[in-house]
Amino acid sequence: MRLRPDGGPRPADVAAHERRLDALRGLACVLLVLFHVIGSDPSNGLRVADGPLRVLNDGLAYLRLPLFTFLSGMVYGLRPFAGDSRAFLGGKARRLLVPMLFVGTLFALAQSFLPATNFSGPGGGDRNWLLLHIEPVAHFWFLESMFWMFLLTWVLESARILAKPWRFAAVGLLAATADLALAGPRWLAIDGAVYLLPYFLGGVAVARFSLVPQLGRTWARAMLIAVAALAIVQLGTPVPNPDRHTLWILLAGMALCALCAGLRLDAPWLARIGTASYAIYLFHVFFTAASRIAMDKAGLAALPLQIGAGLALGLVGPMLIARLAQHSALLRLLLLGQPFRGDPSPRTLPLTGAPGAFGRAAPGA
Repeated sequence: MRLRPDGGPRPADVAAHERRLDALRGLACVLLVLFHVIGSDPSNGLRVADGPLRVLNDGLAYLRLPLFTFLSGMVYGLRPFAGDSRAFLGGKARRLLVPMLFVGTLFALAQSFLPATNFSGPGGGDRNWLLLHIEPVAHFWFLESMFWMFLLTWVLESARILAKPWRFAAVGLLAATADLALAGPRWLAIDGAVYLLPYFLGGVAVARFSLVPQLGRTWARAMLIAVAALAIVQLGTPVPNPDRHTLWILLAGMALCALCAGLRLDAPWLARIGTASYAIYLFHVFFTAASRIAMDKAGLAALPLQIGAGLALGLVGPMLIARLAQHSALLRLLLLGQPFRGDPSPRTLPLTGAPGAFGRAAPGA
């Protein structure tokens, strides 16, 4: 990146960098919404049991949440913990845990008691309400896992363990070993944190040690494609909900995330989606379910039409909620984890609560 005479990045370079990062967030959002439209397995979503869509949806598991996590690590790496523990931990708790508790509980109620959902049943289905959020709710487990990762990162940063490349590499190796060797408890999403920590640290490393130019080189792309291809071949035909703690899944996910980081993707429409990535993550399931139920009631059973409607509504609906929430301090806090006081921007960074690249502040920072 070119620098100004005072050593800072040129404004045009900063804007281009942020636009590319937003585009990657947008790509991650599209993949995530599509996943829930089609369904995590044949019993959910549009209940696609087999065929190319089933294989594609299952295969993209190697990239979807690893990419979200990797990008969150990149954003954190650009503006890391600066010494104020209370502000850092309080900000992460507000940004991640408040929406998890509020929006996640709303989702559990809607999923359990509204008719025509995939989970509803007498008395609220099979959900154990006494363990709500101790036993994670749907995709909201990711927020709990992210909080554990930030808590560990705070410990490591406070001890300056991540300051040097060799020490960072040692921590990354330990995280990868833990992912492969340990199956943490599902409660409080600790297992998810163990699974995703290598990707988060990978994103932090890319930002902290300025690795994007190297990842964009032809030889690096060729190597990453080869590693990802080898891993995917070894994994065989994708299946729903595979065992995530395997070497081949780790290699495939890490190689694909690094490949995306080096692409310098510049797509304005994806970047626009990416600016609302946190709201999309939180709320897309409400809109994909509503779209599916409405299309079924209208007798519109054509699969391409249902997928297109679900994808569009799952992206646009949360973006509208994010804008509407800006008119109420309480809604900003409960729905998006943004500060109750202050003058927040509509921009929402993905699942970090950290400032944006090179100093553009994000709500919740």
